Amino acid sequence: MANRAYEPLTMDASGTFSETKREAGLLRMMQAGVIVSDYATLMVEILKDNRRPEVGAVYGALDMPWATLVGQIAGAMRK
Repeated sequence: MANRAYEPLTMDASGTFSETKREAGLLRMMQAGVIVSDYATLMVEILKDNRRPEVGAVYGALDMPWATLVGQIAGAMRK
């Protein structure tokens, strides 16, 4: 069971190539109270604010079309 002294959070940590085992592992973590997320969502949440100066670099590093667009918009709004 997840420790309640902090907010448990994980990215896919199942360590398997089997989709069935991966889904079962994620389900067990969620049932234990762990918040399951992906790396891009966590990075965006860590930023907390698109006005931060490092937002363009973070979105660019995510290498996702929507992330690049948001990074460009954030950069333009800082000017």
